[in-house]
Amino acid sequence: MSVKSTELRRLLRKHGCTFENHAGGSGHVTVRRGDRTTQLPMHGAGKDLGTALVNKILKDLGIR
Repeated sequence: MSVKSTELRRLLRKHGCTFENHAGGSGHVTVRRGDRTTQLPMHGAGKDLGTALVNKILKDLGIR
């Protein structure tokens, strides 16, 4: 299951996540869901995130 970061962001928003951009354009966004946080890389619309990374992000946020 590889998805683009924008698609994953849309899915996370549906699960009630909020997003916090970093100053300086680090290319990552902090994602919060309740007391859980993780980092979501935003490296361009054309690049897929790997399956392991997507699974880790979902696990970190308690989504499954």
